[in-house]
Amino acid sequence: MHIALSPFPTLPLAQLVDGTRRRLLGLGAALTLPGCAWQSSLKNAPAVTLPGTRQLDLRAPGMPGPGAPERVHRIMVAVPPDPPPPQGYPVLYLLDGNLLFTPTAQLMRNRFARGPSVPTQGAVVVGLGYADSAVLDLSARSYDYTPPAPGPATDARGRAEGGADHFLDFIDQQVRPLVEASWPIDRARQTFFGHSYGGLCVLHALLTRPGSFQRYVAASPSIWWRDGLVLQALPGFLAQAANRPADAAALQLLLTQGEREARPAAPSTQSSPPASASDPARDAIRRQRQNAPGIPALMEGLRGAPGLALRYASFPGADHGGAMLPAAQQALAMALQD
Repeated sequence: MHIALSPFPTLPLAQLVDGTRRRLLGLGAALTLPGCAWQSSLKNAPAVTLPGTRQLDLRAPGMPGPGAPERVHRIMVAVPPDPPPPQGYPVLYLLDGNLLFTPTAQLMRNRFARGPSVPTQGAVVVGLGYADSAVLDLSARSYDYTPPAPGPATDARGRAEGGADHFLDFIDQQVRPLVEASWPIDRARQTFFGHSYGGLCVLHALLTRPGSFQRYVAASPSIWWRDGLVLQALPGFLAQAANRPADAAALQLLLTQGEREARPAAPSTQSSPPASASDPARDAIRRQRQNAPGIPALMEGLRGAPGLALRYASFPGADHGGAMLPAAQQALAMALQD
């Protein structure tokens, strides 16, 4: 059988070429002009924000010293896109929130990238930071993350130290009630994470108030601070652990470190810098790190502690700074464990 088709309309070649040229010129103008508008408007475009996040500023007393102004803590929260499980969301509390909240919150959201056909769960991520533009507020963290200590109340740069107990009270009395009043929270799955000085604060919290959290992640902790002062809390922690009920859930502590941090410092082959280029404060820290006890001493002191599950992880090729994000990823994984 043959089916008759209507002839396809045709145009003279010259008319076809002319029309095509006009269309191409019009397309070029359409691509060029919006491009210019995009370039000019991007300079004044709104900042990037992460979906499902909130932030709130809370005032706190100033650091010690005459005329110390009030400080403002910035609390950043990321909430999973899925409804909470019956027992509520687990929570991951992050120190150095200005630095670590954004990548950790995105890691949590990435778990849902495959769509509803792949079951997963998320955690509420709470970044504890400061309401200023600095990635790290060095003065604030030097005070908030270091335990109370005898002797000078400042470090070699004149920064106040020893405010960790006040800061932990701030978390317990102001931050946690706000979080728990805003979303359903699983109080049996709360994780505390910190790196460097933040790791020191995490260890101080574990050893002096172990009931505050169930899971602790101390990344590259500054155990060397004040010649290992934090280790003096070990006997009290062990005595309290021995009296924990036999059916109580075990506390979890993950210690992490970059592989390059664990290596002994190689002697320098370069000539010493001139005195004008030397940094006495940094030199003092370097000497403390070399001579004070570190992670091995802590692990030995905690070995066999009743009711404590202790783990250690080293990140190949990572130095002190490079071990931060892998540790945050491990902290998120620990927070999500059932």
